[in-house]
Amino acid sequence: MSSLSLKFCKKNMELYSQSVYDYFKEKYPNEKIEVVDCAGLDICGLCTDVPFAVRNNALVGGRTARDLLYKLERGMVFLETLPQPEQAPAEAAVPAKETTSGGESAAAQDK
Repeated sequence: MSSLSLKFCKKNMELYSQSVYDYFKEKYPNEKIEVVDCAGLDICGLCTDVPFAVRNNALVGGRTARDLLYKLERGMVFLETLPQPEQAPAEAAVPAKETTSGGESAAAQDK
């Protein structure tokens, strides 16, 4: 389980975001996704205007439920296992030349 917190307002779900909630509950069953009576006093009243959710105490809203789903899904990329970058072969690594404060390499100054 990650440190993700996703909250949906009960009234907003009735009007707009029920399908988004269902999608995330099904796709991410191990994450903390909850339904609250009111998502917060500072955003009270927003529930009747647009679809929204609160992710890690940040408001994420959309024009439509589909837009909200897209925005939330883009933020969930960190939950996917990303492939590790490949290591370059050791013989292909070239050591960097040392330079002096004048910009010339140390080997050029010795000559």
